[in-house]
Amino acid sequence: MADSDQLLEFGSLGAYLLLLLWIGIRSSRQVNSSLDYTLAARSVPWAVVLGTTAATMIGGGASVGMVSKVYQVGIAAALITCAWHLQLIFTGLMLAPRLRSLNLTTVGDFFHIKFGPLARELSVVHCVIFLIGALVAQMAAIGTVANAVLGVSYERSLIIGAAVVVFYSTVGGMRAVITTDVLQFVILVFGIGAAAGMLLIDNGGFEGMLDMVGAAQFQVTSDWSGIEVLSIFVAFLLGEVLIPPYAVRCFVAKSASHARWGVAGAGLFLLLFMPISTFTLGTSAILEPEVRSAIEQEKQRLMTDQSLSDEQAQLQAQQIAFPVLVRATFHPMFTGIMVAAIIAAVMSSADSCLSCLSTLVMEDYYRRHIDPASSDRRLLRVAQFSTLVAGVSAAVGAYYFRNIADILVFVYDFWAPGVVFPFMVAIFWYKRTRIYAVVASMILGTAATVLWRFVFQSPWQIGPALFGFVVAVVTFLVCWPLTCRWTIQSLVAPGDDASSEGGTP
Repeated sequence: MADSDQLLEFGSLGAYLLLLLWIGIRSSRQVNSSLDYTLAARSVPWAVVLGTTAATMIGGGASVGMVSKVYQVGIAAALITCAWHLQLIFTGLMLAPRLRSLNLTTVGDFFHIKFGPLARELSVVHCVIFLIGALVAQMAAIGTVANAVLGVSYERSLIIGAAVVVFYSTVGGMRAVITTDVLQFVILVFGIGAAAGMLLIDNGGFEGMLDMVGAAQFQVTSDWSGIEVLSIFVAFLLGEVLIPPYAVRCFVAKSASHARWGVAGAGLFLLLFMPISTFTLGTSAILEPEVRSAIEQEKQRLMTDQSLSDEQAQLQAQQIAFPVLVRATFHPMFTGIMVAAIIAAVMSSADSCLSCLSTLVMEDYYRRHIDPASSDRRLLRVAQFSTLVAGVSAAVGAYYFRNIADILVFVYDFWAPGVVFPFMVAIFWYKRTRIYAVVASMILGTAATVLWRFVFQSPWQIGPALFGFVVAVVTFLVCWPLTCRWTIQSLVAPGDDASSEGGTP
């Protein structure tokens, strides 16, 4: 590649990163309280909620990770991503208005109101596991993209990208996160949409692709069995229901109606946009000799440098399919924009996870267990410090764990069994007499997931998320008639009201 082309790529990306830093500094001037920092003062209109929710969804897993999966297994990898978008539509239409009306700060607040303090602590543990895992995955995606496209080492790319995200998230909080998300949403739609459209035309449409890659790429289950596709679809569907980054989009909206149409609109837009784009990009990568060559070279390097097995190295090397495709196919100026788009996808998820983690530490740990009478200024400093520490820790984690898709599947496995079913009970089937059964389902569903994944190694290709969710449901159905007459006060601390319909406990 000519030096001028590379300079053009670096210039485009550098200008974008500087813009993010400026947004962080500018947003910091609007932060006057912990509510400004964590929830943008609950003042976000639906159109902005749509943009920030969609940008958060299209993270490293949904872009870099799933394009590599399409490259590996075919259309099945694109189809299962529909689960993500369908759950957003469901969340927006059915759950978001109810959550916004409660004026909550964290997911833990919701569980406390409905099921008491023990359920709150269990939900907070699940939130921490999810947010840390998702944040590590996004940090890993930053290093992978810049390394593959720009030739910058993974370690250096990780440091630069993490530094930018941590800086604007730390100084600007949720206001900076939302502002950058809207910018990233515009870049994402233009970059990914334009790239997919151009490649689809160049390859003669889907019929042309079918002729060149063969029917296997277009088979619904591809290399996966039917039960494996179902298990992954369920993991994706349940694994992101009301995860903290989406729940907080409900909390920041101006009103219940703004929450409904913002979140549901994001899901509908992504359902129409992302599966087709992901499939087009992943299939186009198969047709590009430079992509196949780069993946083989990366595979050999991983086997030599990290002593990975052939299969492990192949799976990890395929993660560069999307960024290498961009560099091999497009003009350097457009490549720079696409690099910015991919980095935007990753950063929009990373900053949301950072913001949610800092809010969780401030609200669910510091104010609840350490200093209940702390001043608002003190809480703001705790949230900022937590953002910094979480960002640095995630970058260190991404140095050692680099398989983006595997990290995301891991965190999905633990979210659904412990959190999603209690959410559904609380929204659609709530009674105080079901509190014990719900808490039991959270504990046993999580325990079953751990055993199924780590002890039994997921037999019969049934995913841990699906198995754990079924165990949670069965546990609830068994325990409910046995515990419905028990006194509630043994689970609810004095002064707490688990039957409350609103307000932060």
